[in-house]
Amino acid sequence: MKRTKGEALETRARILKAAEQVFFERGVSRASLAEIAGMAGVTRGAVYWHFKDKMALLEALFEDASLVVDPFVMSWSEGERAPLGQLEKRLARLLTTVLSAGPSRSFYSIMLMHCEMSTETEWIWSRLHAIWRCAEHQMARALRTAIAHNQLSTELDPYLAAAFIHSTVTGLIIRSLREPPLAVTKAVARLIASQILSGIKASAR
Repeated sequence: MKRTKGEALETRARILKAAEQVFFERGVSRASLAEIAGMAGVTRGAVYWHFKDKMALLEALFEDASLVVDPFVMSWSEGERAPLGQLEKRLARLLTTVLSAGPSRSFYSIMLMHCEMSTETEWIWSRLHAIWRCAEHQMARALRTAIAHNQLSTELDPYLAAAFIHSTVTGLIIRSLREPPLAVTKAVARLIASQILSGIKASAR
């Protein structure tokens, strides 16, 4: 019997939900399509009908949740006014989303803590490193704009400072994923972002 479009979409959603749970519990490298199919209550053939392989499943999880691999990739214009304040606001907003309990917590836990380096996942890590560089490039643009507006010292290396900011927020996320979810308010996230940027200001004096 031919399935309706609605039934196909429902099956796809069940497979993705099962994949999220199996990836989280077993890790991406150790997870198998057979386990995912069993968790979803479908055949392996049904999984292959929707996804060509395990990596396609992982990518679909992020796409369906409207999440980017690196939450700190941000667009930036050289014409931004009060660039340092804008950077602080954006970092705070992203930290609120990622550190709080919610769908993003599970996805970033899979990517940062349950996606082991292996031949199978090598392309994912290569892509992840490229996206990290993109995030740091955008942060460096923000810092260069802040320097141009005399908000930061001209002695500051914006690329090294951006790497510091990105490493700090990423490390904060990884640590938070090892602990119970936090109820991160906007005020707390703004304080965290402010403290990180204060370190940049102090280092450039």
